[in-house]
Amino acid sequence: MNIKKSVCTNLVFPASRRELGEFRRMAAFLKEQGADSLEFYHDGQGRSGIGKILEENQLEGILIGVIPSKEQRLHACSREKENRRKAVALFQACMDEAAANGISVLMINSGAAGPGVSEGLAALKESIWELYDYMEKKRYSMRLTLEPCDSGRFAKQLLGPTERTAAFVRACREEGMPLELTMDSAHTLEEGEDFLEALKRTKDWCRHIHFANCCIRDSASPFYGDQHVGFEYPESEWGYEEITRAWPQIEGLYGNGELRIAVEVLCRSEDPYSYFESMWRRMPYV
Repeated sequence: MNIKKSVCTNLVFPASRRELGEFRRMAAFLKEQGADSLEFYHDGQGRSGIGKILEENQLEGILIGVIPSKEQRLHACSREKENRRKAVALFQACMDEAAANGISVLMINSGAAGPGVSEGLAALKESIWELYDYMEKKRYSMRLTLEPCDSGRFAKQLLGPTERTAAFVRACREEGMPLELTMDSAHTLEEGEDFLEALKRTKDWCRHIHFANCCIRDSASPFYGDQHVGFEYPESEWGYEEITRAWPQIEGLYGNGELRIAVEVLCRSEDPYSYFESMWRRMPYV
C-alpha cells in the first residue's frame, strides 16, 4: 500500500495555528519524523509564508476549512439563505488561501442538520456546485474532500450517518462532481457505527482517513465527548490497541492503492514534540 503519513497539526501543535515561526519549526520536525503532509487551518499574521515553508520541507498541505466553518457556525447545508451564502463564501476564501500557498486539497463539512434532511441535502449539493463553479472560474486545480462528523451527539452535522453520506457522495459523483471523503474514526464511533464497516461502504471515494479517539462509554468522564483525547487514554474507543487490531483489515481493504492517514489528537502535554514522538512511533504504519 502507498501510505501517505499525515498530521492534523492544529491540535497536536496548537501554537502553530497563529505563529508562523512555530509552524516553521513544526514542519521541519514532522518532515524529520517521516510525515508526508500537514492538515491545518492557519489564521495568524504572515500566513502568506505557509506555502514557502511547505515547499522547503517537501510537504503537502491540506487546508481544513471545517475548523472556521464550525467556529463561525456556518452551514453549507443551511436552509437559511444568508447562512448558506456565508458558508460558501468562507470556503471560497479558503480556496483562495490554499491556492496562494500551493495547497491543492480543501477539507469541507456539511454543517449542522436543520429541520429537514432532504432539504438540507439539496442545499448542501447546491453549495458544493457553487464551490466547483468557483474553482473553474478561478482556474484552480484543487480537490474537495468532505469530512462527515456526528449527527446526534455533539456536532450534530447533517452528514454523519455513513449510509446518508455514501448516498450523497454517490449522487454528487453521478452529477459530475468529483467529491471525495475523509472518514474519521472518532466521528464514526460517535455516530454509533463501526469504523471498519464505514470504510468498506465508502472506500470507492475515500482514500483519506483520520485516526482520532473519543471517550463516549461513560458520560461522567471528564473527557467525555468529542475532545480529541490521545490514544493512551483508558476507557476510550480508538486507542493503540484498537488501531493495531484494525490495521491488518485496513491494509487488506485498500490493497495496493493509496491511503492518506492523519493522526488527530489534542496535545495536553507541555511539550508537544516529545508527546508526538511517543505517539507516532506506536502507529503500526509508521
